[in-house]
Amino acid sequence: MRSHELRDGGFSAEFSIEEHDSAGVTEIQFYLPDTFPSQQLAIAAATQAGRQKIDVGFERGAMIGNGERRKNEDQPT
Repeated sequence: MRSHELRDGGFSAEFSIEEHDSAGVTEIQFYLPDTFPSQQLAIAAATQAGRQKIDVGFERGAMIGNGERRKNEDQPT
């Protein structure tokens, strides 16, 4: 979970989900479109959104359109 302070004083939020398998680790990043009045609220929203993504059944490739897919090349294959 990450948050960033915006120029207007609000905060943005993002999170990533990692999938580990025999091919290595795939990380998918997600950005929340909302602006939050505090860093605490931004982190809470990112945490909730991440849990929801996992709860609906994270499958390889299922969420590519919602985030950035990045293969972690540092993991052994």
